[in-house]
Amino acid sequence: MERSGFFNSSSGDRVYDATDFAAYFGSLVSNGIFYANTTNLQVTPVTGMIVSIATGSAWINGYRYENTEALNKTLATANGSYPRIDRIIIRWSFLERRIIATILTGTAAATPTAPTLTRNAEVYELCLADVLVPQAATSITTGNITDTRLSSSLCGTVNSLVTAVYE
Repeated sequence: MERSGFFNSSSGDRVYDATDFAAYFGSLVSNGIFYANTTNLQVTPVTGMIVSIATGSAWINGYRYENTEALNKTLATANGSYPRIDRIIIRWSFLERRIIATILTGTAAATPTAPTLTRNAEVYELCLADVLVPQAATSITTGNITDTRLSSSLCGTVNSLVTAVYE
């Protein structure tokens, strides 16, 4: 089937929705955070098991996310015997029709690994930071947080508006 757009409607013969625009913009703008400044969506410790996500914006699959004020998130209680790695993420959900910041809680283990990001047609996640939650921890420090915003495989920056191929 051939498709084209965007043309003005004449008597209702042209109907476009958000997915049409997202597909268009998604072909021009890559997934990632807008790196306008070094603190864009940066994760930092607050107090106890609370971390803060700084103001900033991101782009996922043609959809825009913006956080306009510091957003606090509380990590789950630490395991008494083993450490774990949690991920602070931005999740795009096509079915829920939204993008939110949330926590992927890892599994406590002698040698913990970070949870796997979901990336499919219905959910796409960008990892802002990995947080090591030590065994029996009651607070998180800066040293427990690994910034992953600039990692192209986990998050990355919006860095391509148009990619041209020349022969």
